[in-house]
Amino acid sequence: MIDSPQKNLGHGGTLDAVIADAVAIGDFYQHLSRWLAERGSRTQLIVADNSPPPLVKNNVVVRYSRNRDRPPYGLIEDETSMDEGPDV
Repeated sequence: MIDSPQKNLGHGGTLDAVIADAVAIGDFYQHLSRWLAERGSRTQLIVADNSPPPLVKNNVVVRYSRNRDRPPYGLIEDETSMDEGPDV
């Protein structure tokens, strides 16, 4: 499982850094795709990413929202009930 692979990207503050980050993200996902293809259908990879690139859109299994009115909301469905206290 890979959580937030883009977390530390995009902090350069210049247009060149943004373009470089987009290339790095695309290369990262292409590498994962090749790695999975070489290992066959018995391999599983879970990537939690807030904004996966278009090249993997057909591989997105579930997309969680930040809106309670548009389920699935949050990441752990049974931990986001309406009985919660005020938002922190």
